[in-house]
Amino acid sequence: MKTYARRAALALSMAAVIASSACSEHQDLTGPGGNGEVVEIEIRNFEFSQPDLTIEPGTTVRWINTTSNFHTVTPDGHSAWNQWQTTGMGETFEVTLGDAGIYPYYCLPHRALGMTGTITVE
Repeated sequence: MKTYARRAALALSMAAVIASSACSEHQDLTGPGGNGEVVEIEIRNFEFSQPDLTIEPGTTVRWINTTSNFHTVTPDGHSAWNQWQTTGMGETFEVTLGDAGIYPYYCLPHRALGMTGTITVE
């Protein structure tokens, strides 16, 4: 019985490590390092809380899933970041955008519902 309990505890510990490492992802793909500023966009049901956002170069944008629904943050016509998928409440994804430009994105399964956004870096 003690061996079973140890194995169960080890399995739970490993699951917690894997889950915590999967909850947050950062991609810094577009130029110089960050300026320390972070702007958050909440994923709420079928919308992004700041669908039209203007930031300065080097700002980090962080998406936070506030639901337990499946969502994506999918680049629309650019490669500034890779598509991110989330199904867990509290999961985050962030990207630091260093190059001036317009970065449209959408949620793949909810695009037809208008779940789109644009980040302008200037």
